Amino acid sequence: MIPSRSDLSDRDRVLELTDLVSLVGESVVLRPKGREHMGLCPFHEDRRPSFSVVTHKGNAFYNCFACGASGNAIDFMVNYHRMDFLEALRFLAQRAGIQLQARGSTGPRSSDPDSPASLRRANEAALRFFSRALIDPAIGSAAKKALDDRGIDAKMIERFALGASPASGDGLAHYVEKLAAHQNQSGDEQLDPAIIRASFEAAGLLRRRGSLVDAFRNRVMFPIADELGRCIAFGARAIDPEDQPKYLNSPESALFHKSQSLYGINLAKRAIIQSRTAIITEGYTDVIACHRAGIENAVATLGTALTRDHARILQRLCDTIVLLFDGDTAGQRAADRALEIFFAAPVDLKICTLPDQLDPDELLRQPNGRERFDLAIAQSEDALTHLVGNFRRELDAHPGLSARQRTIEAMLTKLVSLGLGSLDGIRRRLVIDSIAATSGVAVVEIERFLKASKRATAPALDATIVEPVEIPTASARGSAERDFVSILIAWPSTGGIRISHEEGDAAPLSEFITPSSLEDSAARTLYTPIFHWLEDAKSFAIQDLLAELSDPAMKTLATDLYTLGAKRFERDADARQGLITAARALDSLNRRLQLAIAPTATTPEELDQRLNKIRAAGPRPSAIARTARSAS
Repeated sequence: MIPSRSDLSDRDRVLELTDLVSLVGESVVLRPKGREHMGLCPFHEDRRPSFSVVTHKGNAFYNCFACGASGNAIDFMVNYHRMDFLEALRFLAQRAGIQLQARGSTGPRSSDPDSPASLRRANEAALRFFSRALIDPAIGSAAKKALDDRGIDAKMIERFALGASPASGDGLAHYVEKLAAHQNQSGDEQLDPAIIRASFEAAGLLRRRGSLVDAFRNRVMFPIADELGRCIAFGARAIDPEDQPKYLNSPESALFHKSQSLYGINLAKRAIIQSRTAIITEGYTDVIACHRAGIENAVATLGTALTRDHARILQRLCDTIVLLFDGDTAGQRAADRALEIFFAAPVDLKICTLPDQLDPDELLRQPNGRERFDLAIAQSEDALTHLVGNFRRELDAHPGLSARQRTIEAMLTKLVSLGLGSLDGIRRRLVIDSIAATSGVAVVEIERFLKASKRATAPALDATIVEPVEIPTASARGSAERDFVSILIAWPSTGGIRISHEEGDAAPLSEFITPSSLEDSAARTLYTPIFHWLEDAKSFAIQDLLAELSDPAMKTLATDLYTLGAKRFERDADARQGLITAARALDSLNRRLQLAIAPTATTPEELDQRLNKIRAAGPRPSAIARTARSAS
């Protein structure tokens, strides 16, 4: 979507007043490194910090050197939090306390009931309905009693926005009909009543049984929020023991994926970042019990095993993850699966089993529950210790020589599959030393086995000879043009220079070098908006350039060139002289190209035609020479 000029004005104010480090820091732990801030990239599975936020010199943008993700504050909200442009603009404006300019009607809203915007409206409306139902004595008394029995007070009800679904099975359906009827009566064409009904159905809130009926009936409702606190789904716990299943979740949608969602992440995120530790529990009430006791860095999975997406979310926020699992067989299996997920992640993983087989809710409601809980967390078993302990028990159970050999080889093979080879050197050595100490096998023998396993599992080479793929790179001239553009991107104040021609006349840079004089298409794309800003004598920064670019590859190139230009010079004066040198070098190249065809060019139009013909021939000097000779 291309923003209008009025949008650009609002955009400029929003970007100027948004602290990008603070904004990104709410989702990624950032640490200062020189004049930048570095962290794990939220856009790919990053194990070594490759994501930087740059704010010095009045610019603010993010860039990942590994996957190429880049942009400004609005881009971050669009790409990470899955907003459209206007949603991101409004969110950041509200965050910065900016009143956006009035625009009148925003036009028809999405006609797709499955779109994120439609699903979000349905979930937010249902959230209001369920919250009101809980405080209505005629509807929510049973749900309120169930919460009271679990020690969930009014403060926690409000904090987690808990609600109730009516036992009648049609309370929400009637509410939706009222919304649709009001829409008809208001004459507002932005929301089609049929779309309203369909969006509630798409969100899994209503089901069609001839007519629409409630999907959740006589249950305590637990809203599931994203990192920004927006309701994306619901968890529903049965009140009547006869109602099965005990827990229900909203279905997967464009907003909600169980494998990527953590209950309470919006409320726990700040505490996780501050404490550098996340505690993962097994259920909604466990999370609420932890928060009620002041343990606000607790979250829960949504009835699923931990996934790599969960690991990716948490490793950006903290250094340590503590898994709270039941001490039974199922809990141990869950711990083993979690270990497999987090083994190669750049976090410390600990396994905690609470005393007396209690869950967090049960333990924390005891008189000394908080002290016992804290002690259990402090005594959590390191994941590597847990892994080696399991290995030792396997060895003890198979004392025979051949059986021990098979157990050791199976363990080493498992470590390879878990990503032992991707661990950094120190961590890898700690794992190998632990296995060696437990098994009694020398480190050198283990290393030899691992190397052999790596060779055995490497894909076989195909007999067919595959020609190498040529990666496109800029020509020598293209490199010179990108060098020129890099200085302007990193030092935009230098764009006001005047450059002297050979005849002695001085001209503004925008007259000296135009977009059409650049051969490299990427450099031309980046220089075009800069050229227009220079012509209009308008100040600009890299965030303005990023906002003008729609192609992610161009955004990445822009941030790469910014980094290149920023590192080349320490002072504005040095950058100014560098730009003059780069511009004169390009002008000299253009003059040489013109001289190749000038003897027979009698008019500017003919010169342009021949110049275009030479450019079409390609960047190689031999091609230019052949074309020039044929032109003459």
